[in-house]
Amino acid sequence: MALASLDNVVFEGYTGSDITTDMVKDAAALFSRTYGVWSPQAETKMGSFAKPGNRVRMSASRLHEECLPKDAESFHARARTGDQLVGHVFAVRWMSEGQQVCWVTQLCMDPKYRGHGLATRLLVLVRQSSVDAFYGILSSNPAAVLASLKAFGAGLEKTNLNVAKEHAKVIMQSSPIGYVKTATLRGSLFDENTTTGAICCADTNFWVDHKEPLEILEAVRQRGWPFGDLPDGHEFLALITRQA
Repeated sequence: MALASLDNVVFEGYTGSDITTDMVKDAAALFSRTYGVWSPQAETKMGSFAKPGNRVRMSASRLHEECLPKDAESFHARARTGDQLVGHVFAVRWMSEGQQVCWVTQLCMDPKYRGHGLATRLLVLVRQSSVDAFYGILSSNPAAVLASLKAFGAGLEKTNLNVAKEHAKVIMQSSPIGYVKTATLRGSLFDENTTTGAICCADTNFWVDHKEPLEILEAVRQRGWPFGDLPDGHEFLALITRQA
């Protein structure tokens, strides 16, 4: 796939009521076109709407409900070229035990614009919009985790999983985001008796096909991927403390 020119990409950030209905509609359309497809087990695990091989789709109303919960501070960063949305991030902030948490609820990039650091630049806009003690993301895509580690922390090589071991349970249980609050922590970081090969992830019952994420994972393992394997229906968990 030919990569598009980055010369005319514009980055924008919006908070709270400045996030318009049209922005949410554009983001839902980009997600539905590009995010991924349902896994072979999806229909059995999730219901008839999740047809294996079909694209994972999200309506604007569902995106708003899942990624921009009521009574929480929301942030939206997007990358555009002209009138075309080519990447976006949604994030939500809340207080947990007296410390502010920022959680990335959705990160999506047009495939033609991947591989040039645009996701990291969007996440940097999220970081710069407030002062947070912790940053979190659940994702089946290692590229999203890598971008988060780079934007919020000190990069993959200096990842500290003890942050998740010590704080993830309390932070996630206090979350206003439904799928974060109900996720079950998995992996040897949380259960030394696990035999799945997972180290730091969560069971979110999200049965997206892992073919593409696993291809990306193979390419980054040589750098010292600390999160382990990814069981079906799960997502990697990155919890990061703010860098000075």
